Formats: sequence, structure tokens, C-alpha cells
Amino acid sequence: MEFKTLDDIIKFAVEREENAYQLYKTAAQKATSISARKMFEEMANEEAGHKTAFERLDIEGAEKYSLADRPDMKIAEYMVEMPFRDDMSYPEILRYAMKTEENAYKLYTAAAELTDDPKFKRMLLVLADIEKGHKQKIEAVYDERVLTEM
Repeated sequence: MEFKTLDDIIKFAVEREENAYQLYKTAAQKATSISARKMFEEMANEEAGHKTAFERLDIEGAEKYSLADRPDMKIAEYMVEMPFRDDMSYPEILRYAMKTEENAYKLYTAAAELTDDPKFKRMLLVLADIEKGHKQKIEAVYDERVLTEM
């Protein structure tokens, strides 16, 4: 994926957020616990909000965003890629979501390294930070709901 303009970045981010929204809506429907269902519904709503925010995102918004310093469980790094299927189990959805968020984080981070434009770089780092936050949230659920039950 090559980003040449801010519009390219925003278009890609909007598409990613829509896909994530659909994923988390499906995960909410498959979740067996009320708390997991609620968390996925909240994440779906968050993704819908991000989609809207990205559609309206401008350089000034990215410049005002505070990058977070988050600890990383790095669970996704040990997961293998898997295609999305409609019949995925709850643990599979979590693994798929972790990898999706990890890949988005890596993509935005790598793209930021490739640009000399400080405004594009900042925009890409903001997007990377948001995706890292998503990954960490899913990893925490996976750790609590799947790894502890093994």
C-alpha cells in the first residue's frame, strides 16, 4: 500500500475502520459472556466513531493528538495469520482481530518511516498509535478469556 496524499491515508483508514466495525459486530454476536459481548459492542461503536473521525481528520487534529506510551503484551506477535471466516469461534475472532490490528499498526508505522513530510508522518503515527491501542485491548481480553481457560 502506497500513500501519496493525505486523502489516500484517510481513505485507507476509513476502509480499515469499516472492516473492523463489521468484525467486532460479528464478535459481539458470537461472544458467550455478557461482558465480552458488551466489550465488542463498545469496540464496534468505537470503530464507527473512528471511521467518522478519520473521514473528518485533518492535519491539525493529528498535531493535537497525544501519542500514548502503552505497555505491549505482544500476544499478537505469536499468532499466525488466518483468513476471516463467517463460522469463526470466539477465540479465532480474537486472534484474527489481534493480527488485523497488529498489521495495521505495522503498516502505518512503516509508512511513517518512508515519508519525509512531517505532517504525513505525524498523521501515520497517530493512526499507528490508535491501532496499537486496539491491539492491546484485544490482547487483554484474549489473555483473560482464552489463555486463562486453557
